Amino acid sequence: MLKRRISSPRAATVVALAAVIAAAVAVTPSLAKKAESYLTTKKAASTYVTNKSAASLYLKKKAASNLFVAKASVPQAPVAGIAAGTTPFNIVATTAGYIPGAFTSFATKTDASSAVITFTGNVSCTAAKPTAALACPIQILVDGQSQGKVNVAPAVAASPTPALLAATVTSTTVLGKGGHTISVQYAGAKDVAFSLKGWNLAVQAYPQPDEPLVFETEGTGGSTK
Repeated sequence: MLKRRISSPRAATVVALAAVIAAAVAVTPSLAKKAESYLTTKKAASTYVTNKSAASLYLKKKAASNLFVAKASVPQAPVAGIAAGTTPFNIVATTAGYIPGAFTSFATKTDASSAVITFTGNVSCTAAKPTAALACPIQILVDGQSQGKVNVAPAVAASPTPALLAATVTSTTVLGKGGHTISVQYAGAKDVAFSLKGWNLAVQAYPQPDEPLVFETEGTGGSTK
């Protein structure tokens, strides 16, 4: 077999060309990766805003604090409970008894919540011999504790049948953290008959912000928060 040898200059050229190809193959991945760091004008416009636009879109902290309040200081939303009924309720009793369905339950999340309780209904109070001292009372209970008796209607003659009067009783209290039940009772009275029709019970509890802890500083007689 005839063996041919490549001349030295030609061999050098082939080796140099192979080196260039190998270098190009090695560099291509890094060039592709570097190209990823560049954005077209169209893509940049959809991703970023100009400096001029940014000046009107964003607020500095000082300017923002003058316009907004921090989330931690925003008052919490009130908690509400409601109930209503249309079934006539008639009773003659000297002791307290619950008005059917006149209750609502809910929960408060803060240590203290100011609550406003409102009961409204169409009522009448009758007696065989009405006097100024006779009346029909109800009472609002918070977690089983009476908020006091309130006369909702004075006694009138039973005949002719008297028209119902719209009466409203409002009570305020402070509720602690946890579940609560608000209910309404007819408180009971002598020599009278009580009638109720078309009533509404509404409760709104407004969470109070937690008070910061206060510690006395030793030796100064003062306090720190």
